[in-house]
Amino acid sequence: MNSSPLWRRGTQRFAHLALAVAIGAFVYSPLRTVPEAVLVVQVLVFPLLVVSGLLMWRGARLRRWRRAR
Repeated sequence: MNSSPLWRRGTQRFAHLALAVAIGAFVYSPLRTVPEAVLVVQVLVFPLLVVSGLLMWRGARLRRWRRAR
């Protein structure tokens, strides 16, 4: 498995965009009235979107901090 910074960044960007598309589809579709779909977005999709955004924003700093420990 390739773990170069360019590959990692591209994968994180793809995951972040896919999750954002899922939230956009949820907001603009009738799924927002389905309680199960609301729960999936609240518990799974939105937290993963936040984590992927934080990893893209501060991922390098977190990896440096982890290596230093």
